[in-house]
Amino acid sequence: MDPWSSIWLAIVAFAAATINGAVGYGFSSTITPIAILWYSNKVLNPALVVVEVVVNSVLLWRERRFISLTWSRARPVILTLLPGVILGTIGLTYLAVNDVKVVVYVVLLPLVAMQIYGFSRPFRNEIRGGASIGPGIGFLYSLTTISGPPLALFLRNQGLTKDEFRATIAQIRVAESTMTLAVYGLFTQFFGAKLIASPSLALLPYLALPVLLGIPLGIFLIRSLSPEFFRRFVMTVDAVFVSYGLSVVVVSLKWMSSSTSYILLGALLAGVAVLSYFALRRIRLTEAQNGGPLPTAGAPIDSSIRSDPPEPPPADSSQVSARD
Repeated sequence: MDPWSSIWLAIVAFAAATINGAVGYGFSSTITPIAILWYSNKVLNPALVVVEVVVNSVLLWRERRFISLTWSRARPVILTLLPGVILGTIGLTYLAVNDVKVVVYVVLLPLVAMQIYGFSRPFRNEIRGGASIGPGIGFLYSLTTISGPPLALFLRNQGLTKDEFRATIAQIRVAESTMTLAVYGLFTQFFGAKLIASPSLALLPYLALPVLLGIPLGIFLIRSLSPEFFRRFVMTVDAVFVSYGLSVVVVSLKWMSSSTSYILLGALLAGVAVLSYFALRRIRLTEAQNGGPLPTAGAPIDSSIRSDPPEPPPADSSQVSARD
């Protein structure tokens, strides 16, 4: 194992864990597009999944007070994860290394762009919406270890409070990481996939310590930062790395020449820069007008999903007069 690659992996893991501690997700979507420049997904994924079982369990324990309030919202996604997890594991086992990398970058780039922009479109039937995205979330996670951006897009648009959002996403991520680890083990044991093997397990020391340090740091830092501005800024940095990774992998696949890939990278970075500038500027202006940071929840609560208790009817004027 190249020692410098391991050191860089630890540094990126620390940054990703800090982000995860601050916003409640983002570990795999930050570390994966960078780390697959050095490691194949077949080596990287199992190590990340082992770490995420622990990370997500800790975050769920932290939000345990809200589990009973949010289980009904997490359940439709959780109950439909398994078919996607199995299909994604098949893809990880049999697809070529660069093909998986293309999937990572092509799927992640528009999701990150939508989060930078602040895309908001609530599902009116949340149960049906959760059940429909569950297989896709399971497929993406087992193939790429990335599920935070699509999950965040879905949950933030449903009008959850900050604590409800954290509790819901933690429940789903504990389920998907646990299922994925179990399926990886089954494929290793019975289909010769060699997913849970020494190359992956050798990465664990370079992931575990940075995570132990980064998550508490992120929880501490977010108290003094604008959560929404920080989240959008992180997605901007993520988009830069995804753009670079995509430009590299298309050359490896011989889809483009090196000179053409530089044009692709320049165009992607220009798009990210313009989108980020207007999105971050809009947040700053809104926060200045409101006199404080924007709430960390998603879109306004949709009345068809959730509503405040109705106000009691006004008292009858004759009854008031009689009492007076």
